[in-house]
Amino acid sequence: MFFHTTSAILFAILLSGADAVPLAIRDSSPSDADLFASCPGGVGSHNIEKADRCTLLTPTTNPDKRIFTVVGNPEQNCDGGTNPVTVTIGGSTTVSTTNTVDGGAGINIDGIKIGGGFSNTKTTTTTMSNSTTFSVPPGRQVVQVVGVNHHSQTGRVQVNFGDRVDGHFIWFTQASVTQLTPDPSDMFFDIHESACGADPRDLSSLNH
Repeated sequence: MFFHTTSAILFAILLSGADAVPLAIRDSSPSDADLFASCPGGVGSHNIEKADRCTLLTPTTNPDKRIFTVVGNPEQNCDGGTNPVTVTIGGSTTVSTTNTVDGGAGINIDGIKIGGGFSNTKTTTTTMSNSTTFSVPPGRQVVQVVGVNHHSQTGRVQVNFGDRVDGHFIWFTQASVTQLTPDPSDMFFDIHESACGADPRDLSSLNH
């Protein structure tokens, strides 16, 4: 029993330093919600201090995912006429790296900054602009969209503190995070058309 316990502690020290808490035997406190909230850009936690940095730990690379986003405002030909209407659609939009807790119901990590992986080597925020003219058939509506390829990685998060939190400078989340990082070199603009009465901004048929 003593040998196994000593081996687990030694492994943790070799992996993350003497002040790190190993992934598999982390104490029950602080919670994942507290750790995520403490990350830079997070809302903060009343239970622990702000972290110096959060890093995606040994991430696993997933298949790329193309995500479509609305660019500008929709235009309609929904007044009951029988002729096409020529419109100009487009504008600009900004896409950024997103982080989602896998199975983390109730844990909101919008806006937090997690380094490591693709987010260290790719542009994490980019703005794209475009406009075009289009002939809208009667009873239809259109909006311009942009499809941006995103690189996907999943891993746990290492949270580093400037002072000890519950006895340690480093903690690891139990929950994994999937990080999607946009690649502005792999994108294209398109036109999304739908029937009058539908939500012209609903891109669920494209993002599936």
